Amino acid sequence: METEINEVKEPTIEITKEELIERYAKIQQISIEEAEEQVGAPTEEEILKKIQDKTIEKINSTRVPMNRAQRRALKKKVGAKKYAEMVNESGDVVGAVSETAKKLNYIDLIQKLRKLNEEKEKEIEENGETATENN
Repeated sequence: METEINEVKEPTIEITKEELIERYAKIQQISIEEAEEQVGAPTEEEILKKIQDKTIEKINSTRVPMNRAQRRALKKKVGAKKYAEMVNESGDVVGAVSETAKKLNYIDLIQKLRKLNEEKEKEIEENGETATENN
């Protein structure tokens, strides 16, 4: 019996810098000018990297640091050696928790982008239908 692995593959769509900044502004609920200031860059890759950095920064700023009892419980659960790998100098957990938060934020971002794409497609279809009806 073969095990089949299903992968979710996102369609590759070319997006311009302006569209990336527009979408970032819409998702963050800020103006396009503010979005340009925050993530503006010469290439699409650099814009995406800045968006990723801003996302990580936002996640880290909202995360509440663990208290002493929580740190001890985690250390007991995972072991001292693994705990030392997970925790940075300031006592913040940087391993699995940070990665999980990042993935959840990416999922949220993808869902918002899909919703925006659907709205844009509907708008194009409506405009296309009205244009053909007028002719």
